[in-house]
Amino acid sequence: MRITITGTPAGTLVRSLLLVALSGGAASLVGQGAAPPPASVPFQLTRMALDLRVDYDSATIAGTAALTLRNASARPVDAVPLLLGRLLVVSDVRDGAGRALPFRQRFALFTDEPARQVNAITVRAPHAVAPGDSITIAVRYAGTLVGYAETGSLYIRDHVDSAFTILREDAYAFPVAGVLSARADRAAPRGLFAFTARITVPPGEVVAMGGTGAPPEPRGALVTWSYRSEAPVPFLNIAIAPYRVMDAPGSRIYHFAADTAGARMVQRAIADAMANYAAWFGPLAHGATLTVMEIPEGFGSQASLAAGILQSADAFQDRAELRQLYHELSHLWNVADADRPSPRWNEGLASFLQYRMAATLDGWNDWDGAVVRRTASLERACAPPARCDSVPMARYGAAGMTDLSYGTGMLMFYALFEVLGAERFDRAYGGFFQARQSTEGSTAELAAAFRAAGPASAAVIDDWLLTPRWYARLRSGESVAQMIAGYRTR
Repeated sequence: MRITITGTPAGTLVRSLLLVALSGGAASLVGQGAAPPPASVPFQLTRMALDLRVDYDSATIAGTAALTLRNASARPVDAVPLLLGRLLVVSDVRDGAGRALPFRQRFALFTDEPARQVNAITVRAPHAVAPGDSITIAVRYAGTLVGYAETGSLYIRDHVDSAFTILREDAYAFPVAGVLSARADRAAPRGLFAFTARITVPPGEVVAMGGTGAPPEPRGALVTWSYRSEAPVPFLNIAIAPYRVMDAPGSRIYHFAADTAGARMVQRAIADAMANYAAWFGPLAHGATLTVMEIPEGFGSQASLAAGILQSADAFQDRAELRQLYHELSHLWNVADADRPSPRWNEGLASFLQYRMAATLDGWNDWDGAVVRRTASLERACAPPARCDSVPMARYGAAGMTDLSYGTGMLMFYALFEVLGAERFDRAYGGFFQARQSTEGSTAELAAAFRAAGPASAAVIDDWLLTPRWYARLRSGESVAQMIAGYRTR
């Protein structure tokens, strides 16, 4: 069954598609003359301009996303593949000159993640985009925002609600360059991009994101919040709630009304943790006001100096939960990944540093318990069909095993810290970060930085990063503490 787009209002299109899906038909929206979708993702986002309205009465979003995309492949490309949330429908696509472009859209499942359903869009460019050249396309769309918890990503529970709404790539709340393959999307060219955003909401709702904001403007009975990037960002998160705002030198905290005291605690923790990370690994190249957005528990956390920090509410309510904040803040001392797809060893580093910072600032002192719990959790996660015995952490990205990077990486960095001591550990990682923070760094370069610190650290890197030997040793009954004792004899 096909439904041809001829300027039908977006709401009508959404209802038509739902009727098709409920009747068991193969839902497909087709624009005239569209090209077939490519098998890989040739384009890299370099700029995004959003103009969206959030309608709480109908629980929908609507507006336009203008994307500037650079052809990062080695061949000319005339088809632009995009992904959008499964209940969001495109009504119009135009180029940078305002000319209508043909497109095709269809509800479809990922080939390698059959629980993930999206609106897959293919836009025909007015001409083939040469390698290195860019195209700007403006996508008008509307519909209902839904989460993706059924895919296993339990934190993606996004929806429109006056108490809290979040708009982000994770739920395809705006068009994302991508195809119907998780593996291909992870391998897609990614970099930093600039953004502008105009988000229109009812009075009383506060729109929060990183970058520089302008005073909210009345727009009839509504209010429009405008932001632009101060520096390019790796992602964009837009949090909307009846926030209170707390400003201090170096930080701005958007928090829920019930958590004002917690916001003060978080503010002090940010200042102390940032000072310690800078002392350990050197200063950040670009100073900026750090934006922190409180989000409900269960929505996931994320951090970027330019794009801001999403921090769950429990860190505002219990000092013991500040480890989450320390985890996210540590990511500011990560370099851009040169490996695509990334093995995400930086999540393991953050998992180690959250404990180190808690020990430094809060008197936490349960390293043995933390290591035992992480080891047990990792051994459970490595039960068949997991391939912990054959895939090293350096290849977790390519193998689609990055969920294991948190535990494997945490134990690896803990072992490195134990055998090197704080001074040599900080010199090794700090040197790696300072040399590459304005560009990007590879897993091989990280390995070289720590291997150069001494024979003991070289053995740790070999066991935990470059080979899966750590798993065989754990399975043989050797504890992490025993492994560390052995490394120290090198």
